[in-house]
Amino acid sequence: MYIVASLIVLAMALGAVSSVLDTVIDTLGLGAIRSIPVLGGHLDVAISIGMIWLLDISVVERFTGGMRSDWMGVVVNGAVIVACIPLKDKVLEAVGKGFARG
Repeated sequence: MYIVASLIVLAMALGAVSSVLDTVIDTLGLGAIRSIPVLGGHLDVAISIGMIWLLDISVVERFTGGMRSDWMGVVVNGAVIVACIPLKDKVLEAVGKGFARG
């Protein structure tokens, strides 16, 4: 249960970091970054991997055990955080509906 909560909180943090980075990119006039074929379409994944690397945490390895190399753990954790964004959206939607009824 704590791992799922951790994934949801990290997905929320990724949303905040992505919003700030998008604002910085727009402010600096670096919108061309989004047109780079590989990076532009997957900017959230790159941000998530960087966030996991900077925070030096590993949530997924609680499920899987250790990875062969440290970089694999960072990449997998970053990808899983991005994949949890729809889960985060549904959980927040359900919580919002619960508060609306009360």
